[in-house]
Amino acid sequence: MANGQANYDYIVIGAGAAGSIVAGEAAAAGFAVLLLDMGLGTDPGERDVWDPTRWYEVLGNNGYEIGWRSTQQANLNHRIINLLQSRGLGGCQLHNAMVYVRGGRSTYDHWANALGCSGWDYQTLRSCFETVEATVGIIDGAGDDFTRSFFDAAGRLGLPFNPDYNSGGTEYGAVPFQFTIEDDAGSLRRTTSHEKYVRARAAARLTVEPGCFVHRIVPGASPSVEYRDRFGNVQTLVANRDVVLSAGAIGTPAILLRSGIGAADALRRAGVTPVHDLPGVGGNFYDDLGVGILVVPTRRLPIQPYGYIAAGAFASSSGTDPGPNPAYAAVDIEVQLSTNELAGAPPLPKPLPDMPYMIIGASALHLKSRGSVTIGSGDPYLPPIIDPNWLSDPADIDHCLAALALTIDIANDPGLVSEWGWTPPQNQANPLFPIFPVEVSAAWIKATGLTVQHYVGSCAMGTGAQAVVDPATMKVIGLDGIRVIDASAAPTPVTGNTAGVSMVVGARGAQLLLAS
Repeated sequence: MANGQANYDYIVIGAGAAGSIVAGEAAAAGFAVLLLDMGLGTDPGERDVWDPTRWYEVLGNNGYEIGWRSTQQANLNHRIINLLQSRGLGGCQLHNAMVYVRGGRSTYDHWANALGCSGWDYQTLRSCFETVEATVGIIDGAGDDFTRSFFDAAGRLGLPFNPDYNSGGTEYGAVPFQFTIEDDAGSLRRTTSHEKYVRARAAARLTVEPGCFVHRIVPGASPSVEYRDRFGNVQTLVANRDVVLSAGAIGTPAILLRSGIGAADALRRAGVTPVHDLPGVGGNFYDDLGVGILVVPTRRLPIQPYGYIAAGAFASSSGTDPGPNPAYAAVDIEVQLSTNELAGAPPLPKPLPDMPYMIIGASALHLKSRGSVTIGSGDPYLPPIIDPNWLSDPADIDHCLAALALTIDIANDPGLVSEWGWTPPQNQANPLFPIFPVEVSAAWIKATGLTVQHYVGSCAMGTGAQAVVDPATMKVIGLDGIRVIDASAAPTPVTGNTAGVSMVVGARGAQLLLAS
């Protein structure tokens, strides 16, 4: 084992949406920073990653995927679900569908007012969002014949047109999506916080080390990190100031637990010596559940230049408009549409023939069920035990049924059926392979519900007994030298896709780190 004396003020673990911002901002402020990531770098000219229409290709590339899997999900027909998470400089921003959502102002006000996260209200975060958006680059999706007809259909279903779900007072309604995509000399190109905060700046005091797998960290006034580098050598490096964990809502708690930081009794059962008894580590893990259906248009859809079609919707499982200033979690369904006319899209399952199709999908947001990330031993090369625990709260099935019903209502809209030539799904049911539900049913949800990769919450900031992170500093409660700055610190889910919350946690966390 090689040992390195402190040459760095901060060691940041994870070069994803949040960690790249923390590392870039700390280096820009004059600190010496080491940024470690388990993945490798990505060539700026690599077509599959940077062409927004090829995101399915990245999802299917095992070189970019960590390969995590859930435990058997008792309420999803005991299925084991692939929990996609990208490894590489850029993290999940390398393979996501690039939809950009701030996450709802009521979300952050709830954190501040109800959960003890002072300084995390929406008004305080607004400037962080605006800076991130200006730096990373966000575009508004362009409309076409299909988006126009979708907005007409949404209006018939009682969903008003909402031109700006991020800056307006509410997300509710039918929306033109915004994307983490930039116009690069007339061509659309995926953009990530790593590209803009790290690669574009090329800060002299920032060192990036890809291909590094972190074993554990040791807290203290001069904390250290033990990791295997890309050459296979085990290194131990000391930070003059802090180690910052930005490895995501699965990776961050797993590293803490391997380091002896977590519920002491559970650590002992896993064969790990407790260093700091903190029962909330790995608890409160959350992921939205995706439901939906397929339709097969007979008229060719307009060419889609993005990961998802540029039109979608935010709705409420209550079926009523929550008004211009919705309460926390009142907007709790997100509709997104995609087609298989993108490179790498999965074909229809047999015995169905290959043909164009559209997925009308809905994410059931703000579910009540919570899961966990645990470890079975201290061996860093054994994967963590990940249990999203979907539908464990009885209220969630009705919520998911409402989300599924909305997708079926969209598919049944007479204007869409007429204009795009698809048959309403209840008349397409195939008893041998029922990919089209004949009714809104819990059985369909349990058979087809999937992750939407909106992982948050497993090292929640706050003030309660299960809190892990001090919201004023982002330090692990009761410890010196370790901070958590990523989506694992979000105490609740947000209203929508999670790249936005990951980046704002990175931006706000960097402010708090530099202020202290």
